[in-house]
Parts: sequence; C-alpha cells; structure tokens
Amino acid sequence: MTDVRIICTYDAAKLAETLTRLLEAEQHRVQLTIGRQTMGELEGARTSRDAVMLIWSPDARSQSYMIEWQHKIDPVRLVEIAVAPGAPRFARKANVIDFAHWRGERGGGAWHGLVDRLRAVENVLNPPKPPSKYAMFAMGMASAAAVTGAVVMRVNDTSLPIMPQDAADEQLVAEDPNTGLGGPLRAIEPASLDEDPLRIRRMPQLPQLRDTRRVALNDVPEVRYMALRDETLLERLNALNPLQGIEDFIDGDNEEEPT
Repeated sequence: MTDVRIICTYDAAKLAETLTRLLEAEQHRVQLTIGRQTMGELEGARTSRDAVMLIWSPDARSQSYMIEWQHKIDPVRLVEIAVAPGAPRFARKANVIDFAHWRGERGGGAWHGLVDRLRAVENVLNPPKPPSKYAMFAMGMASAAAVTGAVVMRVNDTSLPIMPQDAADEQLVAEDPNTGLGGPLRAIEPASLDEDPLRIRRMPQLPQLRDTRRVALNDVPEVRYMALRDETLLERLNALNPLQGIEDFIDGDNEEEPT
C-alpha cells in the first residue's frame, strides 16, 4: 500500500490522529508530523516516494510552512483536504477534498474521495509493471501453435473420402420446398409374432395337501389374559375388604340351590 505523510497544524491534530488510525487499518504506512517542526523534513520529503497529505484547517491557511509544503512537493503526490472553507488557491493536479462534515468514520463521499486520490497517487508512484518479454513470446508461440493445429485438423477433415450414399436410401422431401430436405429414410418391417411363438413353461402337477386329522375345538388351551396395567388403589382396597368374601360366599350358596 501507499506510504502517507500527514502535515497539519495543531488545531487539526485530532483529525490527523483519526485519519492515521483509519489509514493504518487500511494497510497504509502513515507518518504524522504537526507544527513548524515539519520544515526539517521538507527537503527529504521532496525526493521520497510517498503521498503527502496536507490538512487545511483555519490556522493552516496563515502558516508559512504549510504553504512551503504545498509549493515544493510534486503536485502528483499531494493529497489535500479541508476542514473549513477558504483553502488557499494554488495550481493543483487534484481538487481539495471537503472534510468539513466528516464524522470520523470510513464511508461517505469524503472518505471515498480520499481513498480514490490515494489510489491515483499510488498508480503514479508505483505503476504496474509491463508484461515480461518472455511471457509475450510464450503467448505468441502458443497462439501460433493453436492456429497451426486448427489448420491441420481442417485439412485432414477435407481430405477424408466421401462415402457414396446407398442407392436403397430414399430422401424424405417435405411438402413445403422452403423447409428443406430430410435425412435418409429406410423402412424396416418388424418380425411377425407367429414366426416365434411364445414359449410358456408349464408348472408340474403338484399333489393336493389333505389333512386327515380332526381338530377338537374343546382342546384349545385356556387363554390367559395379559394385564396391561397395574391395579389401581381402589381395586387394591376392594380386595382387602372383608365384606367381599362374605358376599362371594352368599353368591356361591345361591348358585347351589336348585331352581
């Protein structure tokens, strides 16, 4: 990413620190210098290959060192932003970006304008390298080989003998002459069903099963019913009732009396 050098006055220090933090998050290497001490770095910055960002704040317009930076740095490397109207009017390669209403977040027109300007400076300082001569030569050889292969295949296709059409084949002509000709038509009659009768395999005669035993229905064992649930509390108390035994005894005597 592009190296960025931020130059500003003390009244824009907070904005410069915010920009430093956000640009470093974007993988930029940022160097921040505030105040008149920036004059000691001006001569070295003229030959360096980094983007120089000037912040035009209300105090910056009257500072001579800010004007010196604007005049002595190559205009293609300058990135100028303004936090107040009335930035100095100089000959510029790019317009001053308005940061007066910027809220310190990535996004919005001001931030996108800054990113686009940094990208333009990076393209000037680090232009994309042209393709290698060997790569261009290899691409040319590959293209020539592809064209040669296509020509050879085309020649081989035309040199193949044309098989004569069978005289027995007929051409199916459409009723509408504008439609064109159809493909060859050959009628094949299917074989008759009588020529190859169906072969059905007969099953052997199986003896009938006869059971001579007689089943006595009285011999069926007693069915035991399965208890699907446990006895309830009332059923258990009813079983413990002593009066229930007397009632069963009386019922048994009544059954023994002749009717």
